[in-house]
Amino acid sequence: MKLIYDIVKKLTKQELRMVRQQIRNSAFEYEKMGKLFDLVTRYDERDEEFYAQKLYGKPPDNTFRVTKSRLKRMLENALLNDKSLSAYDAAYINAKLQTQKKLMQGEILLGRGAYMASKNLLLQVIATAKKYHLYDEWFQAELLLYRRDGIRSTVKEFEKRTEALLHQNQQTNLIHEGLILHYSISNVLQNRSFSPDKFEELHAKIDRIREIAENTDHPQLWHTYYLTENYYYQATGDYERALSFCHQYFELLHKEKALYSKQKEANVYVQMAGISMMLNQLDEASSYAEKALAMYSPEEMNYLVSLQLAFRIAFYRKHFEEALAYVEQALQHPQFETSKTLAAKWHYYHACLLFRQGQFQEAYRKLDDTTPLLADKQGMNLHIRMLEIMIIYELGHYDLIETKILNMRQFVKRTQKQQTSARNNGLIQLLSAWHKSNYDFVHIYQMLQDAGQATNPDADMGVHSQEFIRLEDWIASKVQASTP
Repeated sequence: MKLIYDIVKKLTKQELRMVRQQIRNSAFEYEKMGKLFDLVTRYDERDEEFYAQKLYGKPPDNTFRVTKSRLKRMLENALLNDKSLSAYDAAYINAKLQTQKKLMQGEILLGRGAYMASKNLLLQVIATAKKYHLYDEWFQAELLLYRRDGIRSTVKEFEKRTEALLHQNQQTNLIHEGLILHYSISNVLQNRSFSPDKFEELHAKIDRIREIAENTDHPQLWHTYYLTENYYYQATGDYERALSFCHQYFELLHKEKALYSKQKEANVYVQMAGISMMLNQLDEASSYAEKALAMYSPEEMNYLVSLQLAFRIAFYRKHFEEALAYVEQALQHPQFETSKTLAAKWHYYHACLLFRQGQFQEAYRKLDDTTPLLADKQGMNLHIRMLEIMIIYELGHYDLIETKILNMRQFVKRTQKQQTSARNNGLIQLLSAWHKSNYDFVHIYQMLQDAGQATNPDADMGVHSQEFIRLEDWIASKVQASTP
């Protein structure tokens, strides 16, 4: 049932309606499959026992599994129904499908001894594969022709063919090596923190991708190289260079139709929006984010993820009505509850927006929905704790503040022994002094000025982290409000 639920969560409302209509128009034998579909779309995820009892009144057996298998196939077809292909260049998709079909037919004809017919098809495959950079299909066709000519060529001719094929195989393997390195580096950059020397080691692998791209001059490798460099320089905080590689990637995408897809172009806009935001170019960031949203279907998960970026940009631009519209869109999104962490992040965003608008009671209630984020020991957990302390003060619950500060101190001490953040320690010291001074904002503001970079959010967390309501800014606003 996990496979079925995984697919159902990715289907849009229109696709679900299409499946329901298809079942209704199917033969009578699909009646049970229709009932299973209704149950799956009505209930949260359950085990096979639950559905088998509902359908047949007995534990799951082979009859139930046949019904389940039929439904899974129909759902897969709905997910694949032209949507995944239509986002790509039509000529490229047609070429790829035709070469794969002809490659299979050529191999069958070769096996049946129809050598001339087989050669004709395989030469067509090679011509198309060269045009559209389909390196795997090209190599497989050459290999089949090589097999065919093994008993028809002289030793000298065959040795020449062997050298050519070995070279092509080497090129193909290099392309595969470059792609593997790209995915390996991307995984590392997204999941770990590094010291500068580790980043240098990592860039040596990126240099290897560039070397392979220069050796093969294959568009797929240049595409991979630009993308990897972009990820790397975002991770190291060199956003100007990251944006430069983004632009090179974008140009290549439109130059090489074989590489193009709407999903890839939308992803480039997302990258550009994020980088522009980090460079404080908020108008440009907003423009890129809107372009990305326009390219995704409103019911896609990618649309929901891109809405997060659009919200952050609107929040930092102080366009709070626009930010609220993004929150409302997210809350109504059909896949909002697919990820509990993603949903919790939106509730945190909403709480920050409510705080900024002075709706402290509503913001406090929203924090109850952010529980899944408390598993993040380095970032979101601390953002939520800090926001909670500020909300409690605004609500006048001063008796709770000391306990919250002590809990935060213990949390940081317990979870960050190996990589303690200077910023987190600085903020806790500031909060403790603030509490001891009976919440004297002027005194704490002076301490903040004297501390300099010790609690500067730019020092540890980037110019635009997801800590939307920063303690430093809140203290400054309180001092300004009290100044005649």
